[in-house]
This record gives sequence, structure tokens and C-alpha cells, in this order.
Amino acid sequence: MTTISSLTTVKQHHVARIDGPADAAPIDVVSITRTISTALRPVPEGAVLDPGALAESIALLSGHIQLLLPLAEAAHHRSRPAGAGPGLVGRGLAYVRSRMQYDPPNPHDYPACAHVWVQESARGLQQLLGLVHADPGREHQRAAADR
Repeated sequence: MTTISSLTTVKQHHVARIDGPADAAPIDVVSITRTISTALRPVPEGAVLDPGALAESIALLSGHIQLLLPLAEAAHHRSRPAGAGPGLVGRGLAYVRSRMQYDPPNPHDYPACAHVWVQESARGLQQLLGLVHADPGREHQRAAADR
């Protein structure tokens, strides 16, 4: 079971409490953001995709998603009213989880497909990071101001 009891900033890390032997996992927001930016960087027309770089991006994105997905799901679950359906965010989380059940395309055999997988995974990771990194107090202030 994963729970987030607090998010605190420690230098450039955000620490989320996770049930387990280590009790807390550091989330390096700077590294994750850098991975997302690299994955979403436009490829110039006519450029040849580098299978090695794609394989590295696939490994980084997969690792970040595996770390953040349970945290984002827990954050979403806590923010939903009792008895409410999954909503748009919940459906997005389910989609990311289902994508992770399949192997990504082999970048050496299918570099264009792997590139699309990398970009889509980066967008999903961006959403996960937003859910985990969100300040619930600030969100409640915005919701109250919108009323």
C-alpha cells in the first residue's frame, strides 16, 4: 500500500512517504522534468532517430512512471469524494497503468514507433508528476476562489 503522508522539499528533491522498508522515497523532480523535456524535444525533419538514445529514454521513463504511478493513484484516490467514479484523471491513470503492462517497441527494430512511445510516455509522466507534486492546500484555495 502506498500512501503520501507529507511532501517536503529537501534541496531539489521532494520526499513522499511510502509504506515499506525505507519508509520514505526521494523523488528527484529535476531529473524527472529533464527526462520529460528530453523525450518531448522536437526531432528535426530528416533526422535519423538514435536507437541507443531511445532505449535510454524508454528505461528512464519506465522507471519514473513505476515510481510515480502508485503515488499519483493514491493522491487521486484521496482527492475524490466518497462514492465518486474515477473521473477523467482516474481514467488517465488507468490508461498509463495499462500501457505499462506491455513491452515498448524495440528501438533498434522500430525506431519511429519507439519514438512515439517515448513521447506518449513522457506526456503521461508529466501528468503523474503534476498529481504527485501538486500542493493540495493551493488547489483548495483555487477551487474556493472559483466559486
